[in-house]
Amino acid sequence: MELYKVYYGNKKVIIANQADLNFKGNNTLFAEFDNPEILQSLIHTLLEINDIETLYVYGNKPELIWETYKSFYKVIEAAGGLVLNKASHALLIFRHNTWDLPKGKIENKETIEQAAIREVIEECGVKDLVIDEKLCITYHVYSLKDEKILKFSHWFLMRCQDNEPELVPQIIEGITDAKWMTATEALHILNNSYSSVRDVLTRFFIKSL
Repeated sequence: MELYKVYYGNKKVIIANQADLNFKGNNTLFAEFDNPEILQSLIHTLLEINDIETLYVYGNKPELIWETYKSFYKVIEAAGGLVLNKASHALLIFRHNTWDLPKGKIENKETIEQAAIREVIEECGVKDLVIDEKLCITYHVYSLKDEKILKFSHWFLMRCQDNEPELVPQIIEGITDAKWMTATEALHILNNSYSSVRDVLTRFFIKSL
């Protein structure tokens, strides 16, 4: 059973408690966890060989695998939202030429929920937000000043109570547009969004269509 999925752009690492030989991923490398050094070598293989899209690591102690995996990176936590207006249209932002959902780093002494609401307000200008539920956590790895970062992004389903919300993209954060989209419109822009964002949108909208 898949427990954790971490994206490296369009590639990913999956950590599970057993091998799923029916896994529907293309060009997958399956490996039973042995030790940290071999795990690091497998990750290097994933990133260096173009034809490998997924590294599927499994073992009877998946939490140990996860703790070992996390030790390779600096962990940063962020929070954001899939925001719906009164017409059930979703709020998406266009940041660095890619469709995204509003999110940002959790600040000191903030709860995850407080951070998620603050980031949506700052990045889009909307107010009167109410959290319905927590949707999921996504994970992705990126480089920042030669440091490898593993980001946990906590996603919440939010409702905007404002009757006529004005969207004000936060230009200083590289956001050049913000739009309300129907479920169909949101699913149509998936190819120009991040893998983790695609996960959030499809998890919610596929079941709601």
